[in-house]
Amino acid sequence: YTLVMGTVVVIALFTIVFNLIVDIMYAFVDPRVRYD
Repeated sequence: YTLVMGTVVVIALFTIVFNLIVDIMYAFVDPRVRYD
C-alpha cells in the first residue's frame, strides 16, 4: 500500500507541475490570455 500511495502522490505532483508549466507557457506565448 505504501508503494501505491507514493506512486499516486508522485503522479499528482507531476500533473500539478505540468499544468503550471503549461499555464505559464501559454501566458508567455499569448499575453492576451487572462483567467477570470
